[in-house]
Formats: sequence, C-alpha cells, structure tokens
Amino acid sequence: MKSATRSESYKVKVGIFVVLGVLILVGGILMVGTLRKTFVNKIDAYAVLDDVNGLTKGSNVWFSGVKVGTVKHVDFVENSKVKVTFGIEESSQRFIKKDANVKVSTDGLIGNTIIVLSGGSPEAEVVEDGYQFRVQKEDSQQDMLKTLQENNKNLLAITADFKELVRGIKGGEGSIGKLLTKDDLYQKVNSTLTGLEAATVNAKATTVALAQFSRNLNTQGNFVNDLMTDKQMYTDLKQTVSTLKETSGNLNQTSTSAKALVSNLQQTTNQIANDRTGTVGVLLHDEKTAANVKSLLRNLESGSAKLDENMEALQHNILFRRYFRKKRQNEEKSDTLTQVTTLGKMP
Repeated sequence: MKSATRSESYKVKVGIFVVLGVLILVGGILMVGTLRKTFVNKIDAYAVLDDVNGLTKGSNVWFSGVKVGTVKHVDFVENSKVKVTFGIEESSQRFIKKDANVKVSTDGLIGNTIIVLSGGSPEAEVVEDGYQFRVQKEDSQQDMLKTLQENNKNLLAITADFKELVRGIKGGEGSIGKLLTKDDLYQKVNSTLTGLEAATVNAKATTVALAQFSRNLNTQGNFVNDLMTDKQMYTDLKQTVSTLKETSGNLNQTSTSAKALVSNLQQTTNQIANDRTGTVGVLLHDEKTAANVKSLLRNLESGSAKLDENMEALQHNILFRRYFRKKRQNEEKSDTLTQVTTLGKMP
C-alpha cells in the first residue's frame, strides 16, 4: 500500500517538473525573440493621441509593412491625451521622414494594437531623436463595429422592404404584379411587343429602301446626280427658274390689269344699268322705246325682203334682162382672170 502511494507521488512530481520545464522553455524562446533586438541602437520619438485603443508597452511599430521598433512608454498628459513614446531602429531611421504620420491600427482585423508610420516625401528631412510625429486619425474597431451595425440595420430594412415588394407583386399589386397575375394584361403587352417588332421590321425595310434610293440618286446619269455634278445644267436650271420668276411677275401684272379691266367693265355696266336717260339705258328700261325699236327692226326686215323680191322681178323684166346678163358675164371673166393669175404665181 505504501509502495503504491510512493509511486503515485513520484509520478506527480515528475509531471510537475515536466510542465515547469516546458513553461521555462517556452518563456525562454519568447524572451529570446523579444530581446533579440534589445541591444540594437535606436532613437526615441513620440506622438500625442486622443485614444490608443489598448496600445501597451512592447507593442510593435511598423513602417511600410516592416517592423522598425517597439513602444517604450504609454503615459497620460494634459487634456486627457496619451503620449506614446517608441523607439525606432537607427538602420531604418534614414527611410522615415519628418512629414510622416502616426496612427494606431491593429495587426489584422482583430489582432494586437500597433503603431503604424506612413507617408513621407523624399525631399523631407530624416527624423531625429525626440521628434514628435503628426497623428493621423483612423477608425477604431468600435467605430468599424458601429458602422457594421448600421449596415446591418440598413440591410434588415432593405430586406423588409423587399419582402413587402415581393408580397405586393404576388398579390397582383403594381404594374409588375398585374403583368404577372392578369392574363389579359399579358396578352395586351404581348400584342404591343408584336406590333413593335413589326414596326421595327418596317423601319428596317424603310431604311433599306432609303439607302437604295440614295444609291440610285448617286448613280451617274441620274437627273439629281447630273444636277449636283453638271455645272452647265445647274446654270441652265437657274436661268430657267429666273425666267419663270420673270414670267410669274408678268402674269401678276397681267392679272392686275385684267382685274382693273373687269372692274372698269363692271363700273361701266353699272353706269349703263343705272343711267335711264342714255340710249342704252332707255332701251333697257323704257318698254315703249324698246317696242318701237323692235317694230322698226321688223319693218326694216320686211322692207329688205320686199326689196329682194323687186330686184328679182327686175332681173326677169325684159327691159333690164340684158343689163343683168352683161353684168354676170363681166363677173365671170373677172373670176377666171383671178384664177389664172393665181395659178401663174404658183411654183
């Protein structure tokens, strides 16, 4: 029984010594890694910040992604600000300029808090021991978390609106909902699209026809092509247009003269129609005078007929028959002579 107890005690002691040995080994490795640059020459610089976001002594200092030093002191100063003093290796000093900026960042998204040096122009002076860097404000993890929370709220609101929109569409609300749920509206839209397609085909055919028409116009020998390229034809056409303009002006003058003549005739007609004392006015308005004129004309016509009968009777009278026969013979001779003269003049 005592032997078993001693054996268990011995095992416990061995286990304790093993654990202590492992811890001492790990601590030694970490210490060697941390103190590896303990004896490297450094210069001290500092920056005064409003918030260091958990920065502690021993935190790394980075420049262009390379570790160039560590934080030495984190102290409060006036106005609740924090002074961070850090060392910079002399081997990296010549690359860091006085116009560089300091900001507090993290090693990764949720890593350790570090100091980051950034910027600096080539023509600026190199930093010196005791130099104070300018501070560049950077969003902290809390600020990023707040931003993420706001984005989550906005995303939830957008999701809720989208769900409401989908519910309305499924219920047949709005143009899209009606289009998806009502067959008659779909048929109308489909018919409209078919009409648009036909109109597109017609427009394409019209475009082709216009292109062919344009090519025909540009064909040599075409009137329009000759008109555009033949200077003489253009000059002749210009003269023709000028002549047409002149003719149009003459026609306008003739039309004006005709209008004046018609106006004068109308005025004269009105005067004749309204003048009852003149000859024409008396004939137009005095029925008695008109009747007398008609009777006179009938008498003249009757006298002329009787005169023709008397002349016919004289021609058959034995006393005047020889006279009229000789007159007819003279007329026949005169006609024959005229015909002969005409025939002689013909070629």
